[in-house]
Amino acid sequence: MTNSTTHRSSGGHDEQSFLHAGRARPDGHGRPGFGDEAVNWASILEWDSAPLQEYATDCEKKQRLLQTAGDDLAAELDSITGTGRTVTAVKNAIKQRIKAIEEEVNYLISAAEIASEGVQGINEIRANIEDIQQLAASWDVHIDASGVASFLESAWDAVKKIAGNPIDTAFRVKNIADRIAEVVAQATTLATGLAAKIASLSMGTYDNRVNYSVTGTSRPKLPPANASEQQVASWWSSLSDKDKKWMIEHYPEQIGNLDGVDATSRNEANRIVLPQKKAEAEDEYNKYVASLPENPSNAQLEEAERLHNRVRAFTNIEETLSNSRPIEEGGDGVPRYLLALDTTGPNVLAAVSQNNPDDADHIGVIVPGMTTNVADSILDYDQKAKVMRENVEKHANGSVAIVEFLNYDAPQGADVISTSKAHKGADRLAGFLNGMDASREHGAGDAHITVASHSYGSTTAGIAATKVGDGVIDDLIQFGSPGSGVQDVGEFHVPEGHAWVSAAHYPNDMVQGVGPDITFGKNPDTMPGYKRLSGDVGPLDYRKTPQIGVKHGLPEEYPWPIGLHSAYFKENTEALDEISQVIAGKKQ
Repeated sequence: MTNSTTHRSSGGHDEQSFLHAGRARPDGHGRPGFGDEAVNWASILEWDSAPLQEYATDCEKKQRLLQTAGDDLAAELDSITGTGRTVTAVKNAIKQRIKAIEEEVNYLISAAEIASEGVQGINEIRANIEDIQQLAASWDVHIDASGVASFLESAWDAVKKIAGNPIDTAFRVKNIADRIAEVVAQATTLATGLAAKIASLSMGTYDNRVNYSVTGTSRPKLPPANASEQQVASWWSSLSDKDKKWMIEHYPEQIGNLDGVDATSRNEANRIVLPQKKAEAEDEYNKYVASLPENPSNAQLEEAERLHNRVRAFTNIEETLSNSRPIEEGGDGVPRYLLALDTTGPNVLAAVSQNNPDDADHIGVIVPGMTTNVADSILDYDQKAKVMRENVEKHANGSVAIVEFLNYDAPQGADVISTSKAHKGADRLAGFLNGMDASREHGAGDAHITVASHSYGSTTAGIAATKVGDGVIDDLIQFGSPGSGVQDVGEFHVPEGHAWVSAAHYPNDMVQGVGPDITFGKNPDTMPGYKRLSGDVGPLDYRKTPQIGVKHGLPEEYPWPIGLHSAYFKENTEALDEISQVIAGKKQ
């Protein structure tokens, strides 16, 4: 390839076959409306991603076969020696064939990428429709075939409405109507976008950012900043091993944090970056301290502490990774994968997995809460993850990976009263989960993914569960939760009956349900639609509990209001055992 555009294939793949795949339903009738058909509620209800998924899979299979053929031809070309017209003619013929293969492969890559985008978009729309239908049913709101919402009202309902709160009824109908309008707009945007990309593909102007080249004369480009996790996964899976290696070597910081790239590649990239960033942090800290006046201000001391914490963060990440060394060397022999290393903000963010999420049968993602950060918490959470992983393995059929997700800025103090960081963290968590699921689609296939979230992290996880694609999260567990992040369990993109809550004895975990419903969401411990796990986290250890009441003449056993708030990871407790069973897929 001489440029980044892709061309219409000469091997039977054209835009018409693509459109047919994109528009077909199982019964062979109707079309999702890729630009030439009005998009409305009735037509959207019939959309199905299965034909597009089948088409994308077929393109990827053919692409890999052709890449192998291209590599064989390149090797054959290199093996030809001698001179003369015959030799030259043979070389030119092989080069022409290689060029045709490059064009065909790039077309297939592009078509698979666009189809995968359609699959993701349709699945997201279907998930939103299911949420709307579930909420409408619980609110007694009827949606007709054209998408008009109205209240299902009996004579008795009418009397109650007049005597009661008509505003609530109107709110429910308007809420459903607004959500329907949003879905129609989402579907229209998807259809228009896909139509434009299909047209670009047919004209040979579509840039797949892979730029496949048998001879390596062209190199891939990073996907655009707004690329979805599914698009990233399709792009990454389309690269040859040589191109993946090249991207990791030249863009390690980007690849290491790119949701949709497989865990193995992200780990390789982040381990390149880690020592570099640590050295930079040490140098910055030493230079700053050396520049301080004899009597530094409070602001200067705070900045020195922040810079020192960045050094500690990198040091503790290294120590966490070193826990994978053999048992005889002081480790546990379980491999660690550095899945995220974000150094762009004031605080270092990271995610580490025990065992490889690329091929694990069961994946648990631990989301911690208030006061947690990489510098102070990653070693502690690596131990917590170890305890949880070992307990999950007791119950699981198959392999287990546990991710320590410290890849968001958790509140460190008074900012805990706001859910701003929960919403920002939810975006990062949802992207991470979507990316892990998408990369598995191009690798080992589906895994059982559970999000196990604690304290403020449970609110973060709850909001994230409304943002992930359908089928990404198999189970959601919230424990010690100030609020679910939602007003109705139907807002989660989680299978019905797979939202779980564990709540320790209230006097010793007053964080449970403490957040205002309007911002933190309703208390999962009292919210309909949840399944309840044991809250038995063991007795309060008074030796480790502040005895604030003793000096005032209160009994030594004076309850500490958050004394059990962080006890959900405690070994040999019913709470930990039942949380582990969920992650192992043994609780229904």
